[in-house]
Amino acid sequence: MPYTGRLLRMDVATGPTNMGVDEALATLCRESATLRFYAWEAPTLSIGYSQRSNDIDPSACRKSTVYLVRRPTGGRAVLHRQELTYSLVLPLRPPWTKISIVESYRQINACLLRGLELLGLEVRVGRRPRPVDGALSAFCFSAISQYEVLVGRKKVIGSAQRRFPTALLQQGSILLDFDPVGILDLLRPTERAAAADALGTVGSLREALGRLPHRLEVETAIRNGFAEEMGVEFVEGELRPEELRLSVELATTRYGSEDWTFRR
Repeated sequence: MPYTGRLLRMDVATGPTNMGVDEALATLCRESATLRFYAWEAPTLSIGYSQRSNDIDPSACRKSTVYLVRRPTGGRAVLHRQELTYSLVLPLRPPWTKISIVESYRQINACLLRGLELLGLEVRVGRRPRPVDGALSAFCFSAISQYEVLVGRKKVIGSAQRRFPTALLQQGSILLDFDPVGILDLLRPTERAAAADALGTVGSLREALGRLPHRLEVETAIRNGFAEEMGVEFVEGELRPEELRLSVELATTRYGSEDWTFRR
C-alpha cells in the first residue's frame, strides 16, 4: 500500500452519477488508493450487483418518489436517504491479492470502526450469526454479517465489496439518522415480513451520539480511522479528466438504463 491516497469530498448527485463515478474510479485505478465521500440528490434505493430486482416494488418506489439504481458491488438493497456514503478503491496488488474477500472486508471495517471510536462511540465487530430459518431480508441493514460494525447491538454502517481487474471497490452507507417509515413499502409484499422482523437491529449516529453529527465531522473521523489502522493518509484531491469522462459514460449507458437495473 502507498502511504498516501486521494480523498474526494463530493457533493450530492443522482444515483446513476454516483455509481458511475465509483465504477470509473475502480476501472481506472492503478497506483494509489481513493477514499470518496458523497451524498444523494434524492432518496434512492440501490440494489446489489447480483440481487433479484423482483425483491423490489418499482411502482411503490415511483409512488414514494424514490429512485432506483443497481450498484456495481454486491449485497442487498439500501435506501440512501439520511446517510453519508463512502467508497474505497484500493489497487489490487499485495497484500489485497493474497487475502480473501472476507479478510479484506475485516481489515477495511477495522478502519471504519476506529473512525467511529474517534467520534466518541463504543463500537464492536459483529460475529457470524447462527443460521436462521426462513428467508433473508432483501434490505442490507436488516442483516448482520461477520465483521459488521455495530454500536451496541445495532448496525450503523452497511458495506458491500467487489473486485475489478485492477482494484478492490468497497461501497458503504453510514447512517446519520434512521426513520423506518415507508421503507417496507418499497419491497414486494412477500419480502416485507423478513425485513420488518429485523428493523430493530438498525441504528444511527444520531441515536448513538444523542445528536445529529455534521457530515464533515464524520468524514474527518473516518479518514483518520484509515490513517491510524491502515497507515494511509488521504489527501484531498479531485477527479481526473479520464475518470470524469468514463463516469459520465457509465452513468448514461449503464446505471441510467432500466435494462441494467432490471437485468436480474
